[in-house]
Amino acid sequence: MFRSLLIVVLTTVVPSAALANPRQEVKEGAFLDLVDGAGNTLVQGRGVEEVNAKATAQGLRLPALGYWSPEGHCFVKPAPGTCNGVFGPK
Repeated sequence: MFRSLLIVVLTTVVPSAALANPRQEVKEGAFLDLVDGAGNTLVQGRGVEEVNAKATAQGLRLPALGYWSPEGHCFVKPAPGTCNGVFGPK
């Protein structure tokens, strides 16, 4: 009984801990690891709002696994340039 409960708790808690903070960019190395993840999809746009809109239009699940831009401006409004987001498998 305890083992079953432990498995249920771990399968629900661990994936949520792996999700990105939806209000901050991840480090470049961690983002590139997400890009290389099997079944993950890279979406680009001007700022996080456009990235999320494009992902939604493609039927991808929000929030993204991670956001990143070379200049660190995904969450700046108005967005001065390209932001990248990686979304998990559909």
